[in-house]
Amino acid sequence: MNPLSYLRFAGAVVASNLRRPRFPYKLLFSVTHRCNYRCRTCGIWRLKPADELSLDEIRGFFAKNRGLSWAHLTGGEVFLRKDFVDIAETIIRASPRLLLLNFPTNGYLTERIVEGVRRIAALGPERLFITVSTDGDERVNDDIRGVKGGWRRQIETFRQLRSIPGVQAALGMTLSRFNMREFPAAFAAAQAALPGLRYEDFHVNIVHVSAFYGNQDEGLSDLDREAMREEVESYRRLRGFHPNPAAFLEWAYLRRVGEYVRTGKTPLPCHALHDSCYLDPTGNVYPCSMWDRPLGNIREQGYDLGRIWNAPETLAVRREIREGRCPHCWTPCEAYQSILGNLPRLFAGG
Repeated sequence: MNPLSYLRFAGAVVASNLRRPRFPYKLLFSVTHRCNYRCRTCGIWRLKPADELSLDEIRGFFAKNRGLSWAHLTGGEVFLRKDFVDIAETIIRASPRLLLLNFPTNGYLTERIVEGVRRIAALGPERLFITVSTDGDERVNDDIRGVKGGWRRQIETFRQLRSIPGVQAALGMTLSRFNMREFPAAFAAAQAALPGLRYEDFHVNIVHVSAFYGNQDEGLSDLDREAMREEVESYRRLRGFHPNPAAFLEWAYLRRVGEYVRTGKTPLPCHALHDSCYLDPTGNVYPCSMWDRPLGNIREQGYDLGRIWNAPETLAVRREIREGRCPHCWTPCEAYQSILGNLPRLFAGG
């Protein structure tokens, strides 16, 4: 463990509660739109990948932007980029402050994923966290994801990932109208296949709509809101509270899902463009993974994220977010940094 990395991250979090930094401590970077699943809750597989940032461009970008503490990589399916391990290595090598590298995978390409993660873990990132997606037991999961045999591959991928030294892995379940009330069956099936599985090995969140997901037809308006609130609250009680930073984030996230589902409003002041931003596969920068509000392209700014981050137009959009004039969400990708950015409110019971 490198205590300096933790101290730097703690300092960035404390500072974010007081002022907006000159550079984000977290970057959400979608490396590709390519996906080998056909999920009913996500239409990203319908998007046609084009002009994605090359590995050389990604290397140049991170060489110029070395201040990240948290890199969250996503897709599409990240391992459909054959250079994904090289991308991860680039970030680890170029980011002396990096505390956490995390990414999701749909888990289908077990051999490629496990081998890739072994190589990434061997690079020695301070913390490496991977979520393997699942949507229910075998029947429900494969129906939602549109690929027969997917559940078995996902479980096997998770089984192998959690045995790799230096890797933290979880199963991630997104609740939607297609799997409402299915968490107990999903957990029982996974536990039967993975003896010793704990509730904290599952991460439960709720479906969101975003142009980046191509799922504008799948919305909260189609959901039984009370059923969703009850499902998440039941999971929160089963999971319990554990005294460590990651568990605290999960607990704080779950505790406010009910408020978001009831009101449709972000339950804490959002910290998008305060601590974080979203980079798409072609180099476009956005406030977050929910709001299709382009701020600029890194290719046009010499791959210098700071030029976009500190631009007057970006600061104006940040004011809109602070005033609540944004789409509103409570997805973990955006909620976690908002939780960390509102620590006085949390500890005061707000």
